[in-house]
Amino acid sequence: MEHASTALLEKYLMPVVAKVGSNKALTIIRNAMCACMALLIIGSTSILFSNIPWAPAARFMAPAEPFFNAIFNATTGMMGLLTAASIAYYGALEYKQDIFVSIATSVSLFILSQHHYSGGELALNVEGLGTPGLISAILIGFITLKILDLFKRKNIAIRLPKGVPDAVSESFTSLLPALFLLAAFSLLVVVFHFNINAIISRVMTPVTFVLNSAPGYAVYHMLCALVFFCGINSQVVIGVAMPFLMQNGALNEQAFRAGEEVLYAATNATDAMIWSGGTGATLGLVLLMSLTAKSQYFRKLGRMSLGPGIFNINEPVIFGTPVCFNPLFLLPFIFTPGLLAGTTYLLMQHGVIDLPHVANLPWTTPGFIVGFLMTGGSLSTTLWSLLIVVISLLIYYPFFRIADRQLYLKEREEAANIEKETTA
Repeated sequence: MEHASTALLEKYLMPVVAKVGSNKALTIIRNAMCACMALLIIGSTSILFSNIPWAPAARFMAPAEPFFNAIFNATTGMMGLLTAASIAYYGALEYKQDIFVSIATSVSLFILSQHHYSGGELALNVEGLGTPGLISAILIGFITLKILDLFKRKNIAIRLPKGVPDAVSESFTSLLPALFLLAAFSLLVVVFHFNINAIISRVMTPVTFVLNSAPGYAVYHMLCALVFFCGINSQVVIGVAMPFLMQNGALNEQAFRAGEEVLYAATNATDAMIWSGGTGATLGLVLLMSLTAKSQYFRKLGRMSLGPGIFNINEPVIFGTPVCFNPLFLLPFIFTPGLLAGTTYLLMQHGVIDLPHVANLPWTTPGFIVGFLMTGGSLSTTLWSLLIVVISLLIYYPFFRIADRQLYLKEREEAANIEKETTA
């Protein structure tokens, strides 16, 4: 029965996942979000340094707060602008377009889209260049790419003589599509008073509602594990959710800096805490292998995987056990992160543990210290991040014992056969 279930997954799920993973739009979004992550981690780190949870250190660092705030404003505070540029960059690579022209057009269009009327005057909404404009930046980046591609395919362009330098010639080639886009968006913003961020926010409400709920957050984590169980990197699923998680995290950081209530549980930092050991929360499994395995193979594999596992690199255990396409580990590998995600969400929403006000940490940060770092030293969340490892260990235990016993008996049988052959 178990083998039949994995056969069905391989037959019906893998083609779908592979197709989604190779989708151009999702590939561009995933690459663009990952490219922005380094700057966002710097922005989140500035929150850490400007809010050290030890009073003497906090007093010592207080004069440097404007320094860290400036870094935050230039990184997380410009998340929308950075995304507009990164979407255009990776999109230009995919669609074989001029990179600078794509970036310049996308960024200009995004800045135009963030104008609105205030007191009867048209002004740039600077806040929109950050978190509120993130989803708008993604959409505008794709609109830019598609229109540039359309004009290129239809050969609609101003052509200059051959002797003109390439840079000048290329800028005139992109003049018509850029003019078309800027005129169209200016018409929407200036004449029809469209608030693009508000409209997109309403359209995307169902997606944000799903992720910002305990069942939805649990299902998202289970889908990540299911995809990885099929041997495909969970970035296929994460890439879709990442913009919303990044937006939640940045809103938390901004609220915390302003002394307002932090609202969102589903962030990149929360993900890092739940995935202690990597996708599937496998640190508990690695500890079982290292400390309790009777079979030599699992003991060696566990000890070899422990170092990487602490830093959330779990390919050795996924493909070495193997967990991938192993019916015995299907249930714990998918169920564990779902249970942890749903429970974490509920605990945060009911105030049992603190919500994250640091949104982005390096993905290699050990999960059991993420709770401390993302909340500025909250004892409740720190204890929960440690308990996550214990819970994963307990869930994996009965399944690992079966696998270990089977392999141990097999090793003994092979050793006995070798001994017979040598004494014969």
